[in-house]
Amino acid sequence: MNGQNALVSISKELLSPAALSMAVREAGITTVRKSVESNFPSINRIVKELGYKETAALMVAHITRMEALLNVSRPMLPEAMAETAKCVIDTCLESGVNINAADIEIVFKRACSGRYGSYYGGIGCNDVLTWFNNYISEKAEEYVQYNIEKSQQLDNGGERSYDRAKAKDREAHQVAAEYYRMTSKDKNNEQNKEN
Repeated sequence: MNGQNALVSISKELLSPAALSMAVREAGITTVRKSVESNFPSINRIVKELGYKETAALMVAHITRMEALLNVSRPMLPEAMAETAKCVIDTCLESGVNINAADIEIVFKRACSGRYGSYYGGIGCNDVLTWFNNYISEKAEEYVQYNIEKSQQLDNGGERSYDRAKAKDREAHQVAAEYYRMTSKDKNNEQNKEN
């Protein structure tokens, strides 16, 4: 599975922690930039296709897996975990940044690797939301950089769609003009023959 075709369809099975981890690994998505360039489904799309409740249940599964990997001594209570999952989903939806399924895996891998600090006793909603808010800011900056680079590529030799449309329009007018020239010559020739 490559990054371009990863997780095009959405199902609970494909978004389970183990399956998502494997898909992200197989797609080679290890950085924010690679996530920006990937076509993993966005949280927005997942909520639309699976529903909010199912998406929250998947997020709970990811948080549970992360707690197991961190080996915390005081895991979150089920109610706290459910509320944390809803807060994460709401934060992703309200951010205006295209947070996708790969991003969920990246954030939790970073947490497990200690990038966000050590969590010996346990983690709480605040901790998880801080991780996601920091990541969302990072991804927003990466989107800006990505769009600047794409724009520069277009400015440095790539044609913009407007320019391509204008060129096609110009070509169509030239063909039409040639057609009218040919037909008017034919008409003139016919008139000359009649005279």
